[in-house]
Amino acid sequence: MNFPSIGRAAVAAAVLGLCAGAPARAADIEGRWTLDLEATLKAASETVGPDDIKRMRNDLSAMASGFAMTFAGKALEVVAGDTVTRCDWAMGKDGYVLPSNCLDQAGKENDLDPEREAIRIERGVVRLIDKPSGLALILQRD
Repeated sequence: MNFPSIGRAAVAAAVLGLCAGAPARAADIEGRWTLDLEATLKAASETVGPDDIKRMRNDLSAMASGFAMTFAGKALEVVAGDTVTRCDWAMGKDGYVLPSNCLDQAGKENDLDPEREAIRIERGVVRLIDKPSGLALILQRD
């Protein structure tokens, strides 16, 4: 995903990091998930300063209405503005979602990079986690 400046890292991290609890099942993630800007900013405020939160709010506000992840069966669709990425996915350990075979709308490999990003479901939210920063985008089910 291409998130602007600190917002990109924070958004990705917020979405993927989830709390511990009962193991997630594939049925727990079915449906459409959209960015919860306030929850993302609240979580990020525990590790970044007020100036970074302001930048994140500006960066993420613009993308909030155009960002969604939809899980249907074993298909994952990620919409980020004009970019649509489609993947296969499987449930991994500890609530982590393992995307594979990700292609953008032009049929090219996208940037859902497992070395850089992780997706996790826990306690009713999905987190798209930026591994380098530990920040995450938090998504709520529609």
